[in-house]
Amino acid sequence: MKKHIKSYSKFLFEQEIPGLPGEPGENAAPKKEKRHRFLFVDALDDFSSKRYPDGSVEYSLPSYSVTQPNLENWAEKNISATDKNQMTDSVIKLRKENLINIVKGKKVNIAKEDEEFIEKLKNAVATDIFGKREPNVIVIFTKEGVPLCDKIDVTFIEYKKS
Repeated sequence: MKKHIKSYSKFLFEQEIPGLPGEPGENAAPKKEKRHRFLFVDALDDFSSKRYPDGSVEYSLPSYSVTQPNLENWAEKNISATDKNQMTDSVIKLRKENLINIVKGKKVNIAKEDEEFIEKLKNAVATDIFGKREPNVIVIFTKEGVPLCDKIDVTFIEYKKS
């Protein structure tokens, strides 16, 4: 009688695909890649706003997301030396790293030299050439100008066009 009693975990593994226990089967769902979600805070005049009595202002800003490999591929193709900006290989590598870190939220201060590439990225995601459009994010700016929102996975990319 005891030989017919098995632990529940063995039953689960038998139901998937035969093989070693704990080994993912052929039908296992592929791992989802982490998407970096970001939005641009630069041209607020283009969006409708709602003012509150305490002096804060609410905006509904479009947000975008991109996977790490796609971001790296885009940076590889779009950050290069041109006649207008003569850059050495080490500077190009630095600009690529800066852009990736800005989108990931690891770099806060945007250098003047990076603005050109941030603008390229903004145009690419706004025209659906690159990345994925996400639902709008409600951003409330305090009367001191500090942006706040209820989403914790969004990177605010704020820069001044020169």
